[in-house]
Amino acid sequence: MHKLTETREALGTLAYLDERTKLEQIEVEGKNTVIFHKDYESRHLFNIEMFVRDIEKGSKGGFTVEVTRYGRVKIHELHLGKQYYRLLNGWLEHYSDLYVYSARVNVFYDVCKEHGMIGEYPFSFGEPNELVEVEGMQYMELFDVLVEQIHVRCQSREFKERERLRRENAERNKKNVLAMEDAMFSEDTGRSRWLILSLTLRYEPEFRDGITVELLQRHRDRFFAAKRFNTLMSGIKGYVWAIEQGEKTGLHLHVVLFYSADHNHDEFIAQKIGEYWVDSVTEGKGGYWNSNAEWRKQFYEKRGHGIGVGQINWNDAEKRDALRKNLTYLAKAEQYVMVKETENIRTFDMGRVPKKVRAGRPRAVPGMPESENRSVA
Repeated sequence: MHKLTETREALGTLAYLDERTKLEQIEVEGKNTVIFHKDYESRHLFNIEMFVRDIEKGSKGGFTVEVTRYGRVKIHELHLGKQYYRLLNGWLEHYSDLYVYSARVNVFYDVCKEHGMIGEYPFSFGEPNELVEVEGMQYMELFDVLVEQIHVRCQSREFKERERLRRENAERNKKNVLAMEDAMFSEDTGRSRWLILSLTLRYEPEFRDGITVELLQRHRDRFFAAKRFNTLMSGIKGYVWAIEQGEKTGLHLHVVLFYSADHNHDEFIAQKIGEYWVDSVTEGKGGYWNSNAEWRKQFYEKRGHGIGVGQINWNDAEKRDALRKNLTYLAKAEQYVMVKETENIRTFDMGRVPKKVRAGRPRAVPGMPESENRSVA
């Protein structure tokens, strides 16, 4: 049951990232059409996670060989072979030494490195019964060797400790981001209404190869530092951000912004903030996707995910629930998609809850007499 829950959670996290950040509306023959950007997927990391987890839980081998009574050789696929063997070459192609992967993904790539599958000369798995030139064995035998060595590593104390820390970190992130959301709407520390903006801050194709984590970090810091001196950016009173990498499109930054509710044109403001990222922060190298666009809201509502952006009042349970889901997904995303970190680089964080300055209009509770309503900023 725990494995099933964790699998669904991982699928949910990646599906969220797909639908929130990889959709774009374009005009085709005079009609608006929604397209999906597959290049932003990191689904191969999830598949590797599942592969190693199946091995960790006891699955062994990929194939069995049967010699019939007439001397014919028949190859039967076992679970690992049927589910994952055809994916191996794609996993090897997507490896990058720029990133530090999750514990399970790292185990897979480390074992592949030891067999010379990752390096100067690319390795490719052929048909299971074909011979590997260098190894002198069949590809399906080499696959079984990988499975056995991955299983051994998964039993190590180092691996189990890393997995434990990863789960703890994800739960801590989730707890902290939900506490932050609660404080932003709290009667004691927050405001009764916010304009919630959600953007993906990315880079244009011709610049992506030159974008390092350190450069993205500098751009991120410049982006948020502008709250102190730029009129547009000063409306940002709280924020959550997460760094992600795409399979082919490199590094990008997801941000959820708590913007002053003195303004209510959320799509326009998010657009202007995206343009600020492009023109001022990245000096023309950047791009952005605006999750506050009206067509996106309609898409999220049709899919049953809720609209966690735009103007949200403290007592709007439906929108706040959608907002909390968005924040939770960002908090958990780094479990499955990680970038290389140093002591000075994080892949997920949030701003502090701003100090409450003054009281605002009364916070009305539906169905309660006005005399009993509470006052809150």
